[in-house]
Amino acid sequence: MISLSSNLQINKMVKPYVFSLGAVKRDSGNLCFWNQEIFPFEVARSFWITGVPAGEKRGVHAHYADEQITICLQGKVTVELEDIAKNEYHFILDDPAEALYLPALVWSSFTFEANSVLLVLSNKAFSEADYIRNKVDFEKLQNGS
Repeated sequence: MISLSSNLQINKMVKPYVFSLGAVKRDSGNLCFWNQEIFPFEVARSFWITGVPAGEKRGVHAHYADEQITICLQGKVTVELEDIAKNEYHFILDDPAEALYLPALVWSSFTFEANSVLLVLSNKAFSEADYIRNKVDFEKLQNGS
């Protein structure tokens, strides 16, 4: 079982936010990049999501400890978030030179447009035990249960 006390304290202060990556834009094409020092954590895992039909949702869960950075490499992804303090956030990811930071204990839902590609960078190795997949369980955490 994962200890929540430190995450609950930290997460009340840390909110999701968008930040700029490096980019060089030219008529011949764009080059986007990042340097590790701009990230709020060291990357331990990465994965990307492709082939999601237009209008379909991915995510629809939260993590106890995992923090993530998401980058829409192609297309457009609409992000709806709710944190442990019940604050709601809405972002549109459509620029590969921007990244969205997701702290732990944030319920996320990503709605994809056709042909979109989402890159996810994580500070933790995969662990099924870190997932909160049931919204009712997340709401219990929001209410202090």
